[in-house]
Amino acid sequence: MSTAEAHPHSLILRGKPAVLACLKYHPKALREVVTTAAYAPTLAEYQAELQELRVKLRIVGPIELSQIAQGRCDDVCALTQRPELGLARVGDFTDWRDARETIVIADQFERPEDLATLARSMASFGLERLLLSSGSEKLAYHPEAWALAQGALEKIKLMRAAALGGLLKLVEDRCCVVAFSSEHGRKIDLTTPVRVPARHLALLIPNGVLDPDLQARTEHCFRFPGQPPLSLQETIPIAIAWLSNTPKPRPDGFLARKKARHAKGNPPPSHP
Repeated sequence: MSTAEAHPHSLILRGKPAVLACLKYHPKALREVVTTAAYAPTLAEYQAELQELRVKLRIVGPIELSQIAQGRCDDVCALTQRPELGLARVGDFTDWRDARETIVIADQFERPEDLATLARSMASFGLERLLLSSGSEKLAYHPEAWALAQGALEKIKLMRAAALGGLLKLVEDRCCVVAFSSEHGRKIDLTTPVRVPARHLALLIPNGVLDPDLQARTEHCFRFPGQPPLSLQETIPIAIAWLSNTPKPRPDGFLARKKARHAKGNPPPSHP
């Protein structure tokens, strides 16, 4: 019985960047590290840490390494055990609003390459919270996505969003949903970030045409210009970079600043 069959939430990491990122951010997920005799010396500096975690470092031949990694692997792979993705709830959006976290929502993603691109783009710009719709959550345990992400997925907090349309309807007073679509919405001006004063922001990135039910839940919908249209992998980095330039709401709020200005301009009267 394979590891994947024995544990439905197991995940095989391929490549040194992915393995070292797991060791850094989620060391308790590691179960076993496998490499070849030729590559083992490059992992010498991590052996003490692995021993402290009681993670075995196993030496095998190149062919066996690829078999264990379930794909081409020339350096190192790791067997990991991951928890089931948490389900996003209405209360979470309140917490994220209070923490001023920007949320990214991936809808109907099908290719591991697209999830990897999204994770690397988010990690590059410091975004951490990613919700996967019911059509995308299967990629959360796809070895190819984690290998192509080169460790970026370890920095991302993954959750799943069942019944996404209904969820967004329930949280419309907590966040402003901005979506991209290949066919709908106004043409985006990358020099002008969307402004959502005192609002929490969620970016919805669909795979292809935006679902009509989700379109009704968005406050802003943009499309990228150009023919032929850009692929999802081409669109994602541009969208994340554009989103990162959006002004963040100030913690004191508009009304608080207005009252402060009024108090400053009208000092209390002095008493004789």
